[in-house]
Amino acid sequence: MKDFINKLVSYIIPDEIPFEIKEESGEGVNIYTILVPETEIGKVVGKEGKVINALRTICRLKAGKDQQRIVLKVDKLQ
Repeated sequence: MKDFINKLVSYIIPDEIPFEIKEESGEGVNIYTILVPETEIGKVVGKEGKVINALRTICRLKAGKDQQRIVLKVDKLQ
């Protein structure tokens, strides 16, 4: 799933800008945090959150197919 999210985000963020995907496991839920520079957060979130909501929908569909539950977050890269 991490590779899948990485591929989707690479279409949004230009190649020269670094980003990371952090993965955490909870009680039956995998939490993925997309870490991007503060200047690029707007591109990942989109107007009114439309881009991140589309990413969440696509990832939940893929995770549901694999019998998993996921949460997708965006945060700034340190």
